Amino acid sequence: MLMKNRLNIQEKEAMPLVKVIRNGQITIPKEFRNSLKIKDGDLLEIERSGFGFFVKPKVVLDKDEAMEKFMNGVAQIREKMKGADPEEVDAAIADAVRAAKAATAKKRKASADA
Repeated sequence: MLMKNRLNIQEKEAMPLVKVIRNGQITIPKEFRNSLKIKDGDLLEIERSGFGFFVKPKVVLDKDEAMEKFMNGVAQIREKMKGADPEEVDAAIADAVRAAKAATAKKRKASADA
């Protein structure tokens, strides 16, 4: 059994080493940047994990732009449902918010799996 474990360890792909340079900077290997679609200027979140750290790409949203997009969506729903019961309108808005959250979660999962 011990021999089998040693073989499994040897079969694993070697992880690249990176060197820490001035001010704690490191270079993320090109194959990692490409697979995660990381480009110059992108923001990354760094989180401690055990004896190391975990890095993941982040996207910054402009709050004003996001709020304007949300309010435009709400206005469109209200316009389409003009004259409808206010509770039905509220339910339609809530459904649209749930659908948007599900779509965002699906995109995040697809990006993480890629």
